[in-house]
Amino acid sequence: MQLNIEEYDFYVRPGVTDMRKRATGLSRIVQNQMKMMPFSKAVFLFCGKDHKKIVAITWNNNGWIEISKRLECKSTFRWPDSEEEAMKVNFNEILLMLKGVDTWRTLPVLSPEFVN
Repeated sequence: MQLNIEEYDFYVRPGVTDMRKRATGLSRIVQNQMKMMPFSKAVFLFCGKDHKKIVAITWNNNGWIEISKRLECKSTFRWPDSEEEAMKVNFNEILLMLKGVDTWRTLPVLSPEFVN
């Protein structure tokens, strides 16, 4: 069976996750802490304390798909610390993040009426 990534939603768990956990332990975090359905058509992303490793999990018919990326350079991933910072992200934003782009930083939108 082929995975159509466009059918999936992507969710980020903010803050630090114990990266010793595997898919079953991470799915419990999705269910009990994130209050989401781990068996839905979604990819859930987690980051460790040192911000050097990201793990993604998704359920596929009869088992977990677990993908991880660990940085071997001195840099770290920029990762959201709060629920407000963490948002539903799309696949393109995930790809940018894996390349090192800070997808969490957004600039405020201003609506001024007068020049000061």
